[in-house]
Amino acid sequence: MNKYQSLDRKELDAQYFIRGIVPEWDHEIEEFSAKSQTRRAKGHCWLNISYGDHVRQTLDVFKPENLKIEAVPVLIFFHGGYWRMLDKLNFSHVASAGDYLGAITVIINYRLLPEFGLSDIVSDCCTATRWVLENISNYKGDPEKVILSGHSAGAQLGAQVSARINVPLKGFIGISGVYDLRPIQNCFLNDIQFLDTSLVKKFSAESSVSSRPCPAHFFYGAGEPSEFERQSENQANFWERPGSSSILSKLDNENHASILQQLVTPESAVLKSLISFWEIG
Repeated sequence: MNKYQSLDRKELDAQYFIRGIVPEWDHEIEEFSAKSQTRRAKGHCWLNISYGDHVRQTLDVFKPENLKIEAVPVLIFFHGGYWRMLDKLNFSHVASAGDYLGAITVIINYRLLPEFGLSDIVSDCCTATRWVLENISNYKGDPEKVILSGHSAGAQLGAQVSARINVPLKGFIGISGVYDLRPIQNCFLNDIQFLDTSLVKKFSAESSVSSRPCPAHFFYGAGEPSEFERQSENQANFWERPGSSSILSKLDNENHASILQQLVTPESAVLKSLISFWEIG
């Protein structure tokens, strides 16, 4: 029996209720947003590039200041928000990772629940990634050095994209991801009934097995509920197959919000993992 199956509805809700897990969550998002505004104000970015017709089918491209060389690595980031909230504007500060490493950073927006379904959201993320692969050379990025990354629901989206675009990637970084949708179907997050059994099967960890495998590193915080540990461990196990390796790391003193700072902290485990993936091959 999977661990989540031993939990009743109240216990399962508590595992995934972020404001209960991290009481300072709203403050953390305000901090992310303020840092993101500061990063956009520095310039060296192209904002609200359309990859589709809907207002949310846009992406932002950030480059380091004084970038003089061509064909630098590319980091694509998918934000979280349980597929129904938040915006790329809250996460422009993730570009600090690229600034520090001398890489292009692309932050993706996508359509949201409940107006659109999970199939639409995954399709958006695939379309946006293909846009990056086809166009990033115009921004001095190397389409052969692309790493996907995401936080929370954004990590699930990144994993799904990696399985669907059928192009070689340098790697995937999943941070506190929600990859297994079975418990999501049975908790408060599905009160809007966006998941049924067929969608759970289509978009859970088992379906993120790509025909073009790449290495992955899955991170979760020691201060997160046990379900987030299980989620990362489960996804890492499915990722392991011929030609594809995975690493699972628990980060001390990190919760579901603070762990995202690992992506913008010099010498952090997450940035070291990014560097190692770009150096492969």
